[in-house]
Amino acid sequence: MQKGFITKYHVIQSFLAGIFITIIILVGETFSNNVINAAIGSSVALLFLHPKNRQNRFKSLVVGNLIAIITFILLHYIFLLFNQDLYISISDKNFHIFSGLSFFICLLVMTITNSEHVPAAGTSIGLSVNVLDFNLILFVIFSVLFLYVFKLILDKYGKNII
Repeated sequence: MQKGFITKYHVIQSFLAGIFITIIILVGETFSNNVINAAIGSSVALLFLHPKNRQNRFKSLVVGNLIAIITFILLHYIFLLFNQDLYISISDKNFHIFSGLSFFICLLVMTITNSEHVPAAGTSIGLSVNVLDFNLILFVIFSVLFLYVFKLILDKYGKNII
């Protein structure tokens, strides 16, 4: 594919990405947050623009997001065990150490398990800025599985357009 040349794949895959993220945001509007929507949106962009990227394989897309979820849940209960808030207040400002710690551990585990999916690290942050919400977790799982089904279709009919 010639650089700078627009093909039907550019238009179709970009259009499908727009439809997909619109549906996800509409479905998650009542219980999702902007960070989760941005993380899922990043996954959507990566998948529709570069469907054959190794970060879109099952182990990266789905397992990477599951690692983000598991990391969040484990840290949440560890913080509860020690009766620690999810942030530290210094001079009347709240610093969310939980988000940074969740992000760090998520990236580390994804790297060790060879299941890197960069937008999934954003999922760990999106989960950590809220209280534990299993509806939000199910929303992330549903969204990622739905996205993976589209990935299987794009494997057959789509092309890398970047």
